[in-house]
Amino acid sequence: MMAIHEERGADGSSVKGWPYTDFATGWYQIGYSSEFKPGDIKPAKWLGQDLVIWRSESGKLSVMDAYCPHMGAHLGHVGQFGGKVCGESIACPWHGWRWDAEGKNVEIPYMKGETVNKRIDVKHAREIDGIVILWFDSAGAPPNYEWPGIPYLGDRNNYYAIDATVDGPHRVKPQFPFENSADPHHFPYVHGSGVDAEFTDYIVEGALIRNTMNMLFGAGKPRTWMTPNGPVEGTIDNFCWGTSLGVARFNIEGRVCVHLTFVTPIDAEQSVFFSTVTHTKDEGEDGDVPVGIAKKMMDAQHVQIRHDFHIWQNMRYRVKPIFTGEDERIRYAFLRRHFDQFYPNPVYAENRLPEAAE
Repeated sequence: MMAIHEERGADGSSVKGWPYTDFATGWYQIGYSSEFKPGDIKPAKWLGQDLVIWRSESGKLSVMDAYCPHMGAHLGHVGQFGGKVCGESIACPWHGWRWDAEGKNVEIPYMKGETVNKRIDVKHAREIDGIVILWFDSAGAPPNYEWPGIPYLGDRNNYYAIDATVDGPHRVKPQFPFENSADPHHFPYVHGSGVDAEFTDYIVEGALIRNTMNMLFGAGKPRTWMTPNGPVEGTIDNFCWGTSLGVARFNIEGRVCVHLTFVTPIDAEQSVFFSTVTHTKDEGEDGDVPVGIAKKMMDAQHVQIRHDFHIWQNMRYRVKPIFTGEDERIRYAFLRRHFDQFYPNPVYAENRLPEAAE
């Protein structure tokens, strides 16, 4: 039988042509606050790390290395022989040693009053607007920026409660969704739009990069569920912090739909996709369950972004694509140079933009 060789990227991933050797520095979503109740303890694997996520009885969330420093038991597997939360500490299932939210040993039950001067590695994590994010830096450095969150997610007066879906694993890299903000030509083919998008220039504010796409929604059709009165001009404001926290804000005839597209690697090969959507409430609507166009728009966002995943999972990543004009080259070059700074092995020459393929 002939052996099949699958070409892999520089980091061992199965995304062909991927040039980077490690994950990008930055914040990554690892769940939603509602998943972790007081007293909960869960095993997790994110960014190649075995972790335990737990919430103390008082409500403090902690993310730490999964293995007890004593003899290496996994702290996160629950059940009869699993770790458990004991008030404000977590207990090892093997010998009962307890560790607090800062990773400090606070009790050895069979050695009264004795502790060891050892700590579990506690990760930098945040809970913002109901989203749990984890900091990663390949060199172990602490966070050098904070994610400000999205105010719409908690605005129950004007926006519906978030609708969230999670799926994977996918052979996709975190920055792929935001690379759509440089690509005007895929919309008719992947998303069924009638025309290409038009783009404004990128604006960079530290770890944040943003731009706006101008779209004619419902182009070529007398009416659609989104544009019942015929085609209408609208905008999509794109935001991305680091390489992974991407947000698209749709503005169509006074209606606003906000879509968070966060991709977080499990390991070098596979990632999980968090899709979080909210929408403005119609005038006079005070319920928390979306209806009408808002409901259809929120549902459509979950579906439309997954159309892209079918492309991304089977593509070869081109560091030097064939550009179809100078505007496209400049736009892609600017975006990828921005992302390049977050990786431990930047692939573009200093102060140079990537050129087109020869």
